[in-house]
Amino acid sequence: MKDQKGITLIALVITIIVLLILAGVSIAMLTGDNGILTKAGTASQKSIAGEVEEAIKLGVADIVANEKDPTYTGKENEINATTLESAIKRNNSNIDTAEGAKIKITITGESTPWTVSTTISGVVYEWTVTSGGVIKQTQPTT
Repeated sequence: MKDQKGITLIALVITIIVLLILAGVSIAMLTGDNGILTKAGTASQKSIAGEVEEAIKLGVADIVANEKDPTYTGKENEINATTLESAIKRNNSNIDTAEGAKIKITITGESTPWTVSTTISGVVYEWTVTSGGVIKQTQPTT
């Protein structure tokens, strides 16, 4: 009997318990409020919101640059809801006001400040834009 080699039942049970503990910890790390999957979703939302904010900044910069260009005259170099919407769409093909757009924005307000908003996975991101081109983001709301 001494020549038999193998693992004991106790060693097998301890190995299974250790594997179950590791599996439990791994599942907890993936799911939950602080899990990797939740953080990835939040990062994706923030990335899209950053893309919209960058498009707003490019749109405002585009309009301000037009003010300095002597070939542009009239309404195309005024920061208002129409020119801002046009500049955002011109500078980023992913962002549009249409329903079928990859990223849908809404620009509201007849006078300053204008509100640019987008909803990403149920979270509303909003920015205010003044006639002077100042952009401020408000806290995201659900």
